[in-house]
Amino acid sequence: MRQRGRRRGRAGFTLVEVVVAMLILGIALLGMALFVSRMAHSTTDSRLLGTADELAADRIETIKTSTSYATLGADFQGTETSIPGGDYAGFTRQTIIKHVGGSPSDSVDYTVVTVIVSNPAVRDTVRKTTVIASF
Repeated sequence: MRQRGRRRGRAGFTLVEVVVAMLILGIALLGMALFVSRMAHSTTDSRLLGTADELAADRIETIKTSTSYATLGADFQGTETSIPGGDYAGFTRQTIIKHVGGSPSDSVDYTVVTVIVSNPAVRDTVRKTTVIASF
Protein backbone atom coordinates (compact mmCIF):
# COMPACT_ATOMS: atom_id res chain seq x y z
CA MET A 1 0.00 0.00 0.00
CA ARG A 2 1.11 3.49 -0.78
CA GLN A 3 1.13 6.27 1.71
CA ARG A 4 -0.52 9.36 0.36
CA GLY A 5 0.34 11.82 3.15
CA ARG A 6 4.10 11.59 2.73
CA ARG A 7 5.82 14.54 1.01
CA ARG A 8 8.92 14.36 -1.08
CA GLY A 9 12.12 16.27 -0.11
CA ARG A 10 12.36 19.98 -0.83
CA ALA A 11 13.50 21.00 -4.25
CA GLY A 12 14.57 24.64 -3.60
CA PHE A 13 15.26 27.45 -1.15
CA THR A 14 12.74 29.25 0.95
CA LEU A 15 12.31 32.99 0.68
CA VAL A 16 13.93 33.50 4.11
CA GLU A 17 17.03 31.57 3.05
CA VAL A 18 17.36 33.66 -0.12
CA VAL A 19 17.00 36.94 1.81
CA VAL A 20 19.63 35.89 4.37
CA ALA A 21 22.03 34.80 1.62
CA MET A 22 21.52 38.13 -0.20
CA LEU A 23 22.15 40.05 3.03
CA ILE A 24 25.42 38.19 3.67
CA LEU A 25 26.53 38.73 0.07
CA GLY A 26 25.64 42.45 0.25
CA ILE A 27 27.66 42.96 3.43
CA ALA A 28 30.65 41.15 1.91
CA LEU A 29 30.47 43.26 -1.27
CA LEU A 30 30.22 46.51 0.71
CA GLY A 31 33.28 45.50 2.72
CA MET A 32 35.22 44.79 -0.48
CA ALA A 33 34.14 48.11 -2.00
CA LEU A 34 35.34 49.98 1.09
CA PHE A 35 38.66 48.14 0.98
CA VAL A 36 39.20 48.89 -2.73
CA SER A 37 38.29 52.55 -2.21
CA ARG A 38 40.76 52.97 0.66
CA MET A 39 43.48 51.14 -1.25
CA ALA A 40 43.03 53.40 -4.28
CA HIS A 41 43.19 56.50 -2.06
CA SER A 42 46.35 55.24 -0.33
CA THR A 43 47.97 54.45 -3.65
CA THR A 44 47.26 57.96 -4.95
CA ASP A 45 48.59 59.57 -1.76
CA SER A 46 51.72 57.44 -1.92
CA ARG A 47 52.36 58.39 -5.56
CA LEU A 48 51.90 62.11 -4.83
CA LEU A 49 54.17 61.98 -1.76
CA GLY A 50 56.80 60.15 -3.80
CA THR A 51 56.66 62.85 -6.47
CA ALA A 52 56.91 65.56 -3.80
CA ASP A 53 59.94 63.80 -2.30
CA GLU A 54 61.62 63.68 -5.72
CA LEU A 55 60.92 67.39 -6.30
CA ALA A 56 62.44 68.35 -2.94
CA ALA A 57 65.51 66.16 -3.47
CA ASP A 58 65.96 67.51 -7.00
CA ARG A 59 65.87 71.11 -5.77
CA ILE A 60 68.45 70.41 -3.05
CA GLU A 61 70.76 68.66 -5.52
CA THR A 62 70.42 71.60 -7.94
CA ILE A 63 71.39 74.02 -5.15
CA LYS A 64 74.33 71.82 -4.12
CA THR A 65 75.72 71.95 -7.65
CA SER A 66 75.63 75.76 -7.74
CA THR A 67 79.00 77.32 -8.43
CA SER A 68 78.36 80.54 -6.51
CA TYR A 69 77.99 80.25 -2.74
CA ALA A 70 77.49 84.01 -2.31
CA THR A 71 74.34 84.11 -4.48
CA LEU A 72 72.52 80.99 -3.28
CA GLY A 73 69.75 83.03 -1.66
CA ALA A 74 69.26 85.30 -4.64
CA ASP A 75 69.37 82.46 -7.16
CA PHE A 76 67.16 79.88 -5.48
CA GLN A 77 65.03 81.30 -2.65
CA GLY A 78 61.33 81.60 -3.35
CA THR A 79 58.14 79.72 -4.09
CA GLU A 80 57.43 77.91 -7.34
CA THR A 81 53.82 77.24 -8.27
CA SER A 82 54.67 76.09 -11.78
CA ILE A 83 57.48 73.55 -11.66
CA PRO A 84 59.13 72.83 -15.00
CA GLY A 85 59.96 69.34 -16.15
CA GLY A 86 57.20 66.78 -15.80
CA ASP A 87 53.57 66.59 -14.87
CA TYR A 88 53.80 68.56 -11.63
CA ALA A 89 50.45 70.33 -11.80
CA GLY A 90 49.20 71.24 -8.35
CA PHE A 91 52.58 71.00 -6.66
CA THR A 92 54.10 73.98 -4.87
CA ARG A 93 57.80 74.06 -4.01
CA GLN A 94 59.14 76.59 -1.52
CA THR A 95 62.88 77.07 -1.00
CA ILE A 96 64.08 78.80 2.17
CA ILE A 97 67.77 79.73 2.40
CA LYS A 98 69.28 81.03 5.63
CA HIS A 99 72.91 82.13 5.77
CA VAL A 100 74.60 81.69 9.15
CA GLY A 101 77.79 83.56 10.05
CA GLY A 102 80.15 84.62 7.35
CA SER A 103 81.51 87.87 8.74
CA PRO A 104 85.24 88.14 9.51
CA SER A 105 84.59 87.92 13.26
CA ASP A 106 82.48 84.72 12.95
CA SER A 107 83.96 81.28 13.37
CA VAL A 108 81.24 79.71 11.20
CA ASP A 109 80.01 80.26 7.69
CA TYR A 110 77.32 77.98 6.29
CA THR A 111 73.91 78.07 4.65
CA VAL A 112 70.84 76.11 5.73
CA VAL A 113 68.62 75.15 2.80
CA THR A 114 65.06 73.93 3.41
CA VAL A 115 62.75 72.81 0.61
CA ILE A 116 59.04 72.31 1.29
CA VAL A 117 56.86 70.64 -1.36
CA SER A 118 53.08 70.44 -1.01
CA ASN A 119 50.05 69.42 -3.01
CA PRO A 120 46.43 70.26 -2.07
CA ALA A 121 45.39 66.66 -2.77
CA VAL A 122 47.62 65.39 0.07
CA ARG A 123 47.43 66.60 3.65
CA ASP A 124 51.14 65.97 4.38
CA THR A 125 53.98 68.08 3.03
CA VAL A 126 57.49 66.96 2.24
CA ARG A 127 60.27 68.93 3.94
CA LYS A 128 63.97 68.38 3.29
CA THR A 129 66.79 70.35 4.88
CA THR A 130 70.51 70.38 4.21
CA VAL A 131 73.49 72.42 5.31
CA ILE A 132 76.00 73.73 2.79
CA ALA A 133 79.39 74.89 4.00
CA SER A 134 80.96 77.92 2.43
CA PHE A 135 83.17 77.29 -0.56
